[in-house]
Amino acid sequence: MRGRWVGFLLLGLVLGACRLQLDVNLVVEEDGSGSVEVVIGIDDDGIQRIGGDLEAVLAVDDLQDAGWTIEGPDEEADGFTRVRFRKPFDTPEQATAIVEEIAGADGLFQDFVVTRDSSFARTTWGFTGEVDSSGGAAAFGDEELAAELDGEPLGQSVEEIEAQLGESLSQVIEVGVAVRLPGEVTSNAPSQTADGARWTAAFGEDPVAMEATGEESRTTSTVAAVIAATCAVLLLLYGVVRAVRWFRRRHQPATEG
Repeated sequence: MRGRWVGFLLLGLVLGACRLQLDVNLVVEEDGSGSVEVVIGIDDDGIQRIGGDLEAVLAVDDLQDAGWTIEGPDEEADGFTRVRFRKPFDTPEQATAIVEEIAGADGLFQDFVVTRDSSFARTTWGFTGEVDSSGGAAAFGDEELAAELDGEPLGQSVEEIEAQLGESLSQVIEVGVAVRLPGEVTSNAPSQTADGARWTAAFGEDPVAMEATGEESRTTSTVAAVIAATCAVLLLLYGVVRAVRWFRRRHQPATEG
């Protein structure tokens, strides 16, 4: 399953979908833990084409054994029916390994890396990655998957699939990546919020390079720590001065009257 399950899931949907969305959401918490979420959405026309039962098309029992939780399928307000797959991680390094489970070594999502650089007063979070569907259908599978499907990663050539759909896959499949980092985030994404960024790519487009940085300033906590340390030193000095004075009084020679 490693490196190929997204391809298997999409296989049952591409021919039936009028619009297909594939999103990866990466959330990083302040302690370095977080989650990777894969969201597959299909519009109402696509649901009708596959017989109205998205759950029957997505055979996902083995994903739960690999630590993924599954929510849906649920029809949402925008008319898309979505299934959400989520897996937690404890460290940034584990996040990279989970993304490799999704796409494999040469798949759609490449070189996802989360970094953390901490100093006394600041923590800097970094994210880099790439969405690359320029290789066509091969981006959704791997060599083993293609071998099981007569050499075609999605069971048919892109040309055959587009002929059946009546439109190009770039109009059918939309890929998105969203990243949320601790602190104030800056990025090269076209869409950004205070703590995150989102990139999109149509199928077959040139690779999309993604970069984001989150800055956490610990000014308040640092000042508090300095004040606390200063108070502790002053109390210690006060205690030493009192002890010295007491010792001197106890050992001072008595004066003769």
